[in-house]
Amino acid sequence: MTIASIDKHPIIRKGLGLFLQEQLENIVLLEAENYESYVRLFSNERPDLFIIGFAEESNIHESETVSFVKEKMPNIPVIVYDGEPRYEMAVYSLVAGASSYLVKNSCPTELVKCIESVMQGKRYMSEDVADILLKQCMNASKENERNATLNNENTAIHNSGIPSINPQKLSVYNKLELKNIMELSNLFLS
Repeated sequence: MTIASIDKHPIIRKGLGLFLQEQLENIVLLEAENYESYVRLFSNERPDLFIIGFAEESNIHESETVSFVKEKMPNIPVIVYDGEPRYEMAVYSLVAGASSYLVKNSCPTELVKCIESVMQGKRYMSEDVADILLKQCMNASKENERNATLNNENTAIHNSGIPSINPQKLSVYNKLELKNIMELSNLFLS
């Protein structure tokens, strides 16, 4: 298996590489500081998997790297490996096509489970990240209900008694093709 590892911190790339070589058999690592470096160094290579690392100081626009990878190699799974759990970075990365969003301080075996899952064509979400996303969805749903009440609407829109996500406020969920919190939960926990 060939894994492209993109992270601006060489120590993290090296540590991740050593861990992966210890955990997985017959892997080839293609390491680069950023996507541009990867293209320059490995333009003829087709990895089986991309792991894109973000640092704590990375901004939301860096999630566009996922879009660049998916545009050039749509069938290759992408794991986003973030320095800290961030709701917006997770959502933007998943909408851009990432198969998974993990936090670097997760248990290392979580990454191995994640790799195995995405290589089988599944999405993977750790419990801590799923909790962050579900809490944000619930907060958005509650706000939606409050706004509906304040606007003297009869009731907020419900789907089988499950609060709906306001598509105007959270258009990013439309891109994930989700209608309610339960669908989001099922997506992450499947």
